[in-house]
Amino acid sequence: MAFHSLSEIIDLLCKRSLVAEVGEEVSPILEASEIADRFASDEKSGRPLLFLQNGTAFPLLMNLFANKEITDELLNLTGTEGYFSRLQNLLSMMDSKPRLSRKSMKSIMSLRKTSPKKMHRKGACMAVVQPAPDFNLLPVIQCWPYDGGRFLTLPLVHTIDPDTGKQNTGMYRMQVFDGQSTGMHWHRHKGGAAHFEAWKKKGKRMPVTVTLGGDPVLTYVATAPLPEGISEYMLAGFLKNKRVPLVKSHNSDIWIPECSDFVIEGYIDPVEPLRTEGPFGDHTGFYSLPDEYPVFHITRISHRKNAVYPATLVGVPPKEDQFLGHATSQIFFPLIQKIFAPEILDLYLPVEGGFHNLALVKIRKKFPGQAVKVMHALWGAGQMMFTKVIMVFSEEVDIRNPQSVLDAIDANFSPVHDLHLSADPYDVLDHAAQSFSHGGKAGFDCTTKTEERKSETIADNYATIDSVRSFSKSVHVIFSDHAVAESGNLFLNLAGGAAPVQKGIYIITDTRMKEAPDDILLWYVLAAIDPARDFSLIRSLPAGGVLVINACVYGKRAVPGGHWPAATVMSEDIINLVNEKWNSYGVGDFIESPSKRLSALKSDSFLNR
Repeated sequence: MAFHSLSEIIDLLCKRSLVAEVGEEVSPILEASEIADRFASDEKSGRPLLFLQNGTAFPLLMNLFANKEITDELLNLTGTEGYFSRLQNLLSMMDSKPRLSRKSMKSIMSLRKTSPKKMHRKGACMAVVQPAPDFNLLPVIQCWPYDGGRFLTLPLVHTIDPDTGKQNTGMYRMQVFDGQSTGMHWHRHKGGAAHFEAWKKKGKRMPVTVTLGGDPVLTYVATAPLPEGISEYMLAGFLKNKRVPLVKSHNSDIWIPECSDFVIEGYIDPVEPLRTEGPFGDHTGFYSLPDEYPVFHITRISHRKNAVYPATLVGVPPKEDQFLGHATSQIFFPLIQKIFAPEILDLYLPVEGGFHNLALVKIRKKFPGQAVKVMHALWGAGQMMFTKVIMVFSEEVDIRNPQSVLDAIDANFSPVHDLHLSADPYDVLDHAAQSFSHGGKAGFDCTTKTEERKSETIADNYATIDSVRSFSKSVHVIFSDHAVAESGNLFLNLAGGAAPVQKGIYIITDTRMKEAPDDILLWYVLAAIDPARDFSLIRSLPAGGVLVINACVYGKRAVPGGHWPAATVMSEDIINLVNEKWNSYGVGDFIESPSKRLSALKSDSFLNR
């Protein structure tokens, strides 16, 4: 189903009692984010939130992708006639001989429905023009206490190449500097940044049109890991099985979705100095540090009647983006399987890994070394190149079941034989990397081996180690406040010179995480490591060796910026405010603040150690 506006979606969901409407006055500065965080982090209560009173004339919508059922429906990932059946038809054509048949012609003709449709008329998205464009007209949110200010968090940024006329749509956060300008946070590998460089060479102002709202599939495709040259709106059309109507911007040749709720037009002057943007509480669970970015100036704001302003909150998982991440796994898995590694049976990106830090893969194993082949295939598959850790399992393992995964690691992983290290590009937001946007990758071959490997117990104790959490026979976390320069030596010192049990993985992390829940601990460990720097293999120990992982923050310096960023934890005054006002919101049973689970991260005294 295709939607024409956010208000249409809200009406549909309200009829099914799936939207929590907040009639009480709520500030877009931190208060709305704290409420949204509680709903996003609570499985039973996950549903969209509509803040009707927020100090502006427009309702504020958060948590639209609040649960898997709603997300799948909005992206048309359910039903036999949806995305998967049509994708399967197209993939089957890749196996056929190069001849035309009735079936192949039907599939080819169906692709016509995917290409966007240009409408040569004024769109409903520009029905109302604000006489004085000003960002203060909109309920722009501040997500976290240390954010550099208020941010547009769901903008669809449309740019055009000055030479080819080819458009790009991306989602880049925009920090509000004042009523008429924002930062434009695009990374160097993004399409918008490439267009900016092209306009800079010409010495001309770069036109930019930003849209907000509309069909949720548009929000998704702006974040999707599409190959270069593939239109975002073609993917949207394929998901919906219906062409996306586009209308022309008022002040430029940029075409935008007619279903948008808001249209913000303006420009970036390439000769204007860059401006400091950030910090921003990011999807990593930490603040991305301030950096220099271009400045966007608005010249016009228009919107449809009954427009709704959308926003999202990211931070320490789980947040609403987990369901978009799972949707990406669903949508692109058949293509990865078809093109890169047909032996893959399942691919799972746990939310604790922020969708870049950990991938669990199940394969149909036929020969030794196959797991390594799969690792490198995935590291070569688009944005899978950012995946920090890949663990490969045999087909009998349920990779979505933690106990099944741990059992397979115990049985099949030998640090000496089954650890494979590489060095590749990193997500630019990953502060754990040794150098900017580049760091180590680790592959774990946890598949059943063709040859039997014997394990030998060395010692049945932890010697001087007095703080250990064991997840299985071979996976342990050691808590230490020692500055870790060389984790292998520290491990031997902590263990009193004796290896604790047998072959296995020993993770050293900060003592302050000793009481953290398992999921928060896993997130913290994955966020803190660069395998090239932090993995130490102690081969001198028997039984397949010991892998020591330095997941301590103390003693490390993040790049860029030189210090480790703070975690996204809400301030006590906002938590208390929401607690006190909860009954007046009218949103059901009380939900505890997720920040309460992050008490170990509230102190920022560690930042510059």
